[in-house]
Amino acid sequence: MSSKSPILHPDDLQYVIQRYKERIDKYGLIFESLCSGSPEKQQLRHSVHATALKGDRPELLDIGCGLGDFYMFLKQQGITCVYTGYDIVPEYIEKCLSTFPESNFELRNILDRGINGDFDSIVMSQVFNNNYSHSDNFEVICEAIRLAFAHTRISVSVDMLSTYVDYQNPVLFYYSPEDMFRFARSITPRVCIRHDYRLYEYCLQLFHFESEGFIP
Repeated sequence: MSSKSPILHPDDLQYVIQRYKERIDKYGLIFESLCSGSPEKQQLRHSVHATALKGDRPELLDIGCGLGDFYMFLKQQGITCVYTGYDIVPEYIEKCLSTFPESNFELRNILDRGINGDFDSIVMSQVFNNNYSHSDNFEVICEAIRLAFAHTRISVSVDMLSTYVDYQNPVLFYYSPEDMFRFARSITPRVCIRHDYRLYEYCLQLFHFESEGFIP
């Protein structure tokens, strides 16, 4: 009996890794290699994700951590946490281990190897923007969210490109906010969509029923 095909096809995985490697070769291990827009846009994105964190010193997993910019943002804001970062690009993990020796970083594809342990919150920023050729983008992001939610106690926060755009770049994928909200509600009744901080992207946040800030 043949094994089940991976939800993220190996060719798509390698395509994404190669895109980042090409940018690293061009720019070096600096912010520009992430292709995340301007530093101001990245800071705004981080500030939205930070609203999903609760408690004095949350245990946080940053999937697709890149150069650890979200961790740096939290430190600059005086937000303490127990931080772990995953990425699929070896060069980013090596750089993070050198820059932030006090935290944990691991080369890991969660759709292949899962998530090691449980966390208060999981953040996934700029992880699902590539348009896959051999995988279903909607299925990939939904499986990642399901997996993340199963390994959290408080929240999952993930950003993505919105279908409310004037133009769609064929190498990128755009997610319907309505479809994503409907999916998130199938997991938890506590769902927040932030479509107010940038024109063409939004942040989807899922909260566990038992976490603070909710009156049934």
